[in-house]
Amino acid sequence: MATMASAPVVPAALGPTELQGLAAVMSLLAQAGGIESPLRDRPAPRSTQIHIAYAEAAERLNIPEKWLREHISTLPHRKFGKFVQFTEEDLRAISDMHFVNPGAGDTNARDSAAMTLQPSRRSRKNS
Repeated sequence: MATMASAPVVPAALGPTELQGLAAVMSLLAQAGGIESPLRDRPAPRSTQIHIAYAEAAERLNIPEKWLREHISTLPHRKFGKFVQFTEEDLRAISDMHFVNPGAGDTNARDSAAMTLQPSRRSRKNS
């Protein structure tokens, strides 16, 4: 087999508009504290715990912990002795239980209900 010599890759020359764009990007990066700044400001990834307690569950559902404790008998959860814990699936199920879509009501049920309210054709007796 013949070996092929690879030619050095030469970047294309940048025009004035490309240089202005590059200068603008570099200026924005300098103002933001460099390219590493957006990476440092990212929130830490969630823990790999299987179960979470009331406080974190309430925070993740964006509800008061007190409400979660008061309604625990109607919500999906895990119980280890006296300890109540939640999983990701439990949190999704709780969120899905409280889904509201007011615009998607059953129009057939509304139409049939309106039809049952029509006045009778019988006349009233005058006394």
